[in-house]
Amino acid sequence: MGGYWSMARKNEFGGSWWAKEWISALENFGWTSRLQRGRSYARAGNVLSIDIGPGSAEARVQGSRRRPYKVQIRMKPLSEPDWDRVTTAMAGRAAFAASLLAGEMPENIEDAFAQCDAPLFPASEEDLATSCTCPDWANPCKHIAAVYYILAQEFDRDPFLLFLLRGKSKEDLLTSLRHKRSQAVCRETPGSVIRDVSALEDTGCGMDAESTLAAELCPSPEQFWNGDIEGLNRVAISIAPPRIDAAAVKRLGAPPLWNNHRTRSSQEFIRIMDRYCKAVTRRAMVWAYGDDTQDAPGDNSGFSCDPNGVNGATHKKSM
Repeated sequence: MGGYWSMARKNEFGGSWWAKEWISALENFGWTSRLQRGRSYARAGNVLSIDIGPGSAEARVQGSRRRPYKVQIRMKPLSEPDWDRVTTAMAGRAAFAASLLAGEMPENIEDAFAQCDAPLFPASEEDLATSCTCPDWANPCKHIAAVYYILAQEFDRDPFLLFLLRGKSKEDLLTSLRHKRSQAVCRETPGSVIRDVSALEDTGCGMDAESTLAAELCPSPEQFWNGDIEGLNRVAISIAPPRIDAAAVKRLGAPPLWNNHRTRSSQEFIRIMDRYCKAVTRRAMVWAYGDDTQDAPGDNSGFSCDPNGVNGATHKKSM
């Protein structure tokens, strides 16, 4: 039997906090015994395939009969107004936006959903609608329960699939976040610009004020070239791999020129640039420390990159 046996056997389901929260939410519905049977089914590799799309997941689960059972799990999607409020709340917290735009799940992401009264995880049984072609009358049956655990495993691998089950694709979510973050920056920037202009006006305005400011900022040629050696020696410089690879690229997304090609996706651009950034990190570490064994995390292929295998809004995996 194929399925997800090898992955489930080596690891417990729910290694990340969000996958554990998913399982915990289901256990709170009083399904403990059913979930335990489903976990055994999932660990044995009985879930043969799973297809996760907006608001639903469909799977094939091998049971006692020759033909696999078909399982469908539908999760109540958030409305567009709900998502608008949630993404506004996310964009309002720089740490949330930075983590999500870099492809990570912030630890307190539930706060953004809670303040909008739009839960991310199932809050009640009414949030889930499930079906299975098996003859078992109980819901969840062990086949549905097995798929719940495979979903936790898939959330471990890609946390954005959790948002997809609530009706929002990764690309749509990040596009909305970038737009709202740029709006927030634009609202913040004019004030500082006005204060700077006011400062120039207070000193006399016009060319005289600009010349005075330039004189204060620009040292003489001798000062520029000789520098402050003692001051430089006091500067602590640390060269280390970034905490998040290609964070700026992931925040900004693909440039318009790239997106003009219909055959190219933003995720393809980010994936390619991520590989280049890892390779540049490795070279920087070699130049800084002279140790060519200090590879950047995940980089073992130099400057090569593979643009194949672009993911769309629907995630599909078969074993």
